[in-house]
Amino acid sequence: MTFGGERAMTRDGGDAVRMPRDTLVDGDPLDFEESSDVRERRELHERLHEIVADRYELVDLLGHGGSGAVYRAVDLLDSQRAEVAVKLMHKHLRAAAAHQARFQREIRALRNVTHSAVVRILDSGRDGGGHLYLVMELLDGEVLEDRLLDRGLDTREALEVGRQLLGALVAAHQRGIIHRDIKPDNLFLASAPSGSVRLKIVDWGIAKLTHPDPQISFQTLDGMILGTPEYMSPELCRGAPVTTAADLWAAAAVLYQIFAHEPPFEDAQIGRLLLKIVKDDPVPLAERRPDLPTYVTQAIDKGLSKDPAQRWQTAAEFATGLAASAQIADLDWD
Repeated sequence: MTFGGERAMTRDGGDAVRMPRDTLVDGDPLDFEESSDVRERRELHERLHEIVADRYELVDLLGHGGSGAVYRAVDLLDSQRAEVAVKLMHKHLRAAAAHQARFQREIRALRNVTHSAVVRILDSGRDGGGHLYLVMELLDGEVLEDRLLDRGLDTREALEVGRQLLGALVAAHQRGIIHRDIKPDNLFLASAPSGSVRLKIVDWGIAKLTHPDPQISFQTLDGMILGTPEYMSPELCRGAPVTTAADLWAAAAVLYQIFAHEPPFEDAQIGRLLLKIVKDDPVPLAERRPDLPTYVTQAIDKGLSKDPAQRWQTAAEFATGLAASAQIADLDWD
């Protein structure tokens, strides 16, 4: 499975949208009114072979979400005709200030955070029609969410995911950028020749820029609830201003899910879910995985503390606490 630097088949805020490529009717007119979903897919496919910015030819639709689509593209100016991923806003949203700002926020975040676990931006700008585009490295692999539903990760792989995730958050937070939507759908496991885990954090569209950018006219308002409920920290559920502590809570929630095979909190009703996150304590990870070293379970449980002051104060501290488990050698965790 290939994605272009983001969880391309994820709606803004959460649920995955599967998009089979053979669902479109090509040629013959339909004898019933075309649904908006089918119409949107048709319009997205109609862009294939379009050339963006006189350089990138769109050759395959990788996926789409609520605000845009990601295409596999060929760089026509590259002597090797390198393949890249091109993200474009939906045509009907191009004039929407909020969506323009989200796109610009993602571009700024990717340009400012340099880390091996952050998807690499190659180019960005406006095409001849003045429309924003974003070009990223093309990734081969699978989304963490899919991996967890399939075969999961062994303990060493899980700790390596945690190390890379927290390292990337160190880099982002140092540049005044809070991702705000860390979740398995936004964590991509890229294929590596060695077979090792190569994490890429994708979809920086709702990142908070703690240093306002005058070129981005729309800034996210504190108190506006953004994110995916299962991975929102207690203070975010209460509508408090977002800080780096929210990313650390989300990272702990993801690691808890990797080891426990379910998130720390679940409920089909969003209101009840938010209430649980605010009021209830998760089942201690050691109870779900008594085989894990204490270092691991304590580090993740601390990351899920209700009070931000009781959590790890930085991603670097969290990484150090989690890495203490590496001191235990010759232990078969799996």
